[in-house]
Amino acid sequence: MTKRKVLVPLDGSEFSRQIVRVVRTFFDPKDVRLILFRAANPPAVTADIAPQDVFAGAMPLAGSYDTYNRALDAEFLEATKERETFRTQMIEELRADAEALQKDGYSVTVEVHFGDAAQRIIDYVNLEGVDLVAMATHGRSGIGRLVLGSVAERVLRGVTVPVLLIRSRVEAGARATPGEELAQSLGNGQQLRITVATDGTTLAQQGLEMACSLAQKLNAKLTVLAVASERDSARQGQRIMEAVHQIVSGMTPRPTIVPLVGYADEVMVQYLTQNPTDLFMMGAFQDRGAGSPTALGPTAQRMAQYAPTSVWMVKGRRTEIRRVLAAVAVDDTVVLDVAAQLARAQGAQLAVLHVVPPTAASYLASLSDDGFATPIPVTEALAQGTHLSTLLQGWIGQLERHGFEQEALMLERGTAAEAILKAAHDGNFDLIVVGSQSGPGQFLGSVANSVVRFAEQSVLVVRTRPT
Repeated sequence: MTKRKVLVPLDGSEFSRQIVRVVRTFFDPKDVRLILFRAANPPAVTADIAPQDVFAGAMPLAGSYDTYNRALDAEFLEATKERETFRTQMIEELRADAEALQKDGYSVTVEVHFGDAAQRIIDYVNLEGVDLVAMATHGRSGIGRLVLGSVAERVLRGVTVPVLLIRSRVEAGARATPGEELAQSLGNGQQLRITVATDGTTLAQQGLEMACSLAQKLNAKLTVLAVASERDSARQGQRIMEAVHQIVSGMTPRPTIVPLVGYADEVMVQYLTQNPTDLFMMGAFQDRGAGSPTALGPTAQRMAQYAPTSVWMVKGRRTEIRRVLAAVAVDDTVVLDVAAQLARAQGAQLAVLHVVPPTAASYLASLSDDGFATPIPVTEALAQGTHLSTLLQGWIGQLERHGFEQEALMLERGTAAEAILKAAHDGNFDLIVVGSQSGPGQFLGSVANSVVRFAEQSVLVVRTRPT
């Protein structure tokens, strides 16, 4: 008897792995061949990796074709390197799950693809003769109320084979996510814990200045990590400490200053793991170089990926937060809570953006045309009586509880990262607040990573999965 091909999409999270237990329960090893499938957006590469004699700011220097070609070659090679590193990492994660299933007698293969997750799943199912898809979903009460725009909802509509869905269940006593802890500290009067890092360079010191300003407005407990490399001289370490003291002098209460020596990202992650904090802040370190104005450099990018708490990346030269953009996905109630409380504490304006995927346009056919990043009137969307209107009503209730009006909501149809970056630029926002359910292994392919890397302004990544 020919075994049925069962596609099992995973994204590296414990949430997605819930389906593996269900597959073991429903399918006998003699009857099925399992395909563990992972799809993610490829890691982006910015111009700061190009040779320093080729770029000034974000623009290539004038010169020969050879000069220009070297810049393209550098970007291509770095993109290829990051892509293959990311692919290897995803394969290894899938291989661990595959080996566990093989021990139970299942025939298992792994597949890794780059691109939009839902579309890659749909394409693979339709082209490779898959008989059934088994996956986890955030759906709230069965198939009839799948969350609009979710991967599961798009797969269900895009394939012609059966789809087995398991709906998540929150375990009693489950540990709060870093985002939930941040929202609670902001909202219940507890003293917020902020940790900021600097290596004494200009952009890092701007991050320290913003952290000091935020700590004073929120009456937060501030810890400053003064980070020096083992290759730095003792005199350089002393200069960093002096630069820190110069900025924090006069602050009440006095911040705690912690010197760290070693590879910057390693010693900072280790410190944050051993000393939990509600919010970690930093600007670009000295390894940013002289590339694109939006670049952060490897150290800051790795902290956005690996820090075990919510991360505020300080970018640009704006020291005052006057306009906050919260980019919310379907389950990002915590992101909205954090953004609203921060905006209210700083007397800032708040806008809340939700991006509806292009493939969900059937819900909104009467509201928009076939373009990308198309604005959708909120009042008309509310009147449609769809799953989207239910989400909007929930967000409006949240906004009202925090003292903001319905007019703060914005809807667009398009690609999430592009729509968020465009809205932030066009609206002249000072801070973008975006959620991330991704662990370190999948962060590079996430919307949050794209926003952090390419935004012109500061970005707060709210961790919405347990660490």
